[in-house]
Amino acid sequence: MTTFLLVAVVVLTVAVALLFLMTLALAREIGRVQVRLGPLGARMMDTGPKVDQAGPSFAGLVDHVGRSVRVGGHRDKAQLLMFTAPSCSTCKSLLPGLRAMARAETDLDVVIVSDGTPEEHREFLAGSNIGDELSYVDARDVGIAYQVGTTPYGVILDEHGKIRGKGLCNHMAQVESLLNALESGTPSLQHLHAQAKSA
Repeated sequence: MTTFLLVAVVVLTVAVALLFLMTLALAREIGRVQVRLGPLGARMMDTGPKVDQAGPSFAGLVDHVGRSVRVGGHRDKAQLLMFTAPSCSTCKSLLPGLRAMARAETDLDVVIVSDGTPEEHREFLAGSNIGDELSYVDARDVGIAYQVGTTPYGVILDEHGKIRGKGLCNHMAQVESLLNALESGTPSLQHLHAQAKSA
């Protein structure tokens, strides 16, 4: 009986070790596939104003440093709207990249549109180190008009106020895909795939 138990324990130990090695190999292959695919871009939702339509415009908004901010409409440069929430940890992780983008892209206005209580905004701004490179506005009506259901969500508008790309942005590669949509005229991978199929 003791021999049987000993053999069973050895067999189980070997099986667990093999499963562990297989899991490591699978994780490595998944990593390789992700590296080969590269960033997939912002995940576009089907709600709200459509791509190539003029986005809703708003005037008279005031940002965190007291500047007047206009969303949408005709303007001198393109505009990136990043919809966030004070309690969204992913939104906070995007802030350094958004600040750098606002400094580097001189032909782009970056506006962070948020919703929450005044206390939540004060707490968010105190820990964000946003500065004045971009604008932070408390504008629930803008989120409702663009039908944003989750954050962080980005919308890129051209200088005529037309939506050129939009989608959920969990990391900066997805935010940058919105800039690519503006430059290339292809709003998403779904659109690119549809164009390839029709050609």
